[in-house]
This record gives sequence, structure tokens and C-alpha cells, in this order.
Amino acid sequence: MLATALGAFTGPLPPGYATEKEFFLTSLINMEEYLGELQRETLAEICGDFLRRLAARRVGPGEIDAFKAAVDHLVSNEDFRLVSACMAGSADFIRQRLAGVQPASLLRAAKKGGVLHPETQRRLDAVYSRLNFPALARQVEASPSDLVANTALGKAREEVAEYCVLYRVQAGAADTLTPFSLATVDAALAASYLLFRNISKATGRAL
Repeated sequence: MLATALGAFTGPLPPGYATEKEFFLTSLINMEEYLGELQRETLAEICGDFLRRLAARRVGPGEIDAFKAAVDHLVSNEDFRLVSACMAGSADFIRQRLAGVQPASLLRAAKKGGVLHPETQRRLDAVYSRLNFPALARQVEASPSDLVANTALGKAREEVAEYCVLYRVQAGAADTLTPFSLATVDAALAASYLLFRNISKATGRAL
């Protein structure tokens, strides 16, 4: 569902939508739901598989490194430090720690607003710049009309299409996105939300 929605978001403006702004926001709302569900499912599967290996005493340094590499793309820096630290504890202690770990999302952080964690802000700024969004926002600020805003949002969707080209595929029932892929899509959607908010402010229609 996420890949399908991403494919639609990065394609031509579908019929039934009057403006780019309407389609842009509706798509972000839908993809946030699909992304959150997939992040939760993926983290639960990774943790569940690791705990099963741990119970069977089939966990060594290689398995721990692979587990940490997978969850690194799904959790906050704070939770990753907790996960790393708990690996020196007992199986029960590890199980307890992992039960409290929740997926983190740049998109949710961007929507929440306020002061972000410095590392979160750095990642968000990097993707926002990589997608050429500062230039698009400046175009609307210089000429804050609906026409310019809609043109900028259309260009933004093209930038996201290029950035997420590997993930705009129709997945089969058994297919899923890797933790790294989820983090990439999450970052692109978070930057897109910030651009939409900035453009809305520039045109006097703040969210």
C-alpha cells in the first residue's frame, strides 16, 4: 500500500483533484498511515526474530551486529543506545528492553513541530536540501500565488520521484521494504511535509 501510494504521489496529477495542493496533502496523510503501520510491523518482526534466536541460544556477535544494523534505521538515537547497551545483559533483560522500543519517524517529528533533537534536525535539513526544496520555497515566497505554489509542489513531487525511484514499485504480497528503504521514504515524506507547510505559510494559508 505504501509503495502504491508513493507511486501515485510521484506520478501525474490524478483526475479528481482540483489542485496540486489538495493532492499533495491528501497523499501525505495516506502515506503517513501506511508508513507508520509498516514501521511497527517491521520492528516487531525484527525484534521477534532476534528474541527467538536468543531463546534458542543462537545469538553471537554477528547476529547482534546484524540486529543493531536493522533497528538503527527504525528507532530513535536514544532507543538505539538502549538497545546497544542491553545486549550485555541477560536474555530477560534484553526482552524487557526490546518490549519498550517504538519506531521513530522523521515525518511524525516534523508534524509535531517544536524543537527537534539535533540529529533529527540535521537529517531533516539534509534531505530537504537534497530534494532542492529550499529553492522551491523561495520561489513561492517571492511570488506567493496559488499558481506558483501548485507549480512548486508539482516540481517537489518530481524531486521525490527521483529520490525514491527504487521504492516506487508494485510489491507482491510477500514483499516488503527494508528498514533502510523505510527510513529513506520517511525522510522524503518528512521533507515534503515541511515544504508544504512553508508554502502554505508563504501563501497565507498556514496549516
